[in-house]
Amino acid sequence: MIVVGLTGKACSGKNQIAKVFEKKGFLIIDADKLGHVALEDKKDKIVEEFGKEILVNDKIDRRILGNIVFSSKAKLKLLESIVHPYIKQLCIKMIKESDKNIIINAAILQRGQLLELCSNVIFVKASFFIRYKRSKIRDKRNLIWFIKRELAQKDINVNNIQNLKKVYQIFNQSSEKEIYRQVDKYCDIFINNK
Repeated sequence: MIVVGLTGKACSGKNQIAKVFEKKGFLIIDADKLGHVALEDKKDKIVEEFGKEILVNDKIDRRILGNIVFSSKAKLKLLESIVHPYIKQLCIKMIKESDKNIIINAAILQRGQLLELCSNVIFVKASFFIRYKRSKIRDKRNLIWFIKRELAQKDINVNNIQNLKKVYQIFNQSSEKEIYRQVDKYCDIFINNK
């Protein structure tokens, strides 16, 4: 079994590429979905730190919480100190229970200390403009919000990872056929060199 990290900045297309790997037989561990679980399971601690104004119908409203943490490095670090260790525990449990090759789909691969679980990393790249356009459609957010998120993710880059792990890159600005070609190439590399 191999464990490959899949990372990149917001709206780079990680989920699209993860789906292609899933079609190739990989188990996908989605750190964002595990983050939703962590928000629910660690709700009391998060509300204690950020206040009841983040709750809507007794659930944490991710938009409200996002507005708070993406405007303050200290608040982002505080939230990460609560949820990242829990996300890592969930990832380890899923890896132990699987007999498939695994992709950990996580923008927070390094920051969440998930990198150490991976043998290789795929970094998904797309231009700022393409990523902003995707965010505007998917998240219904304006440019100011996207720039704040971009600044909060400035540590997510190839240079920060390549000194620690073998990094492969997928450029997600082209056709679906080209993405399949790139995924096929990396599947061959990972499976033949495990």
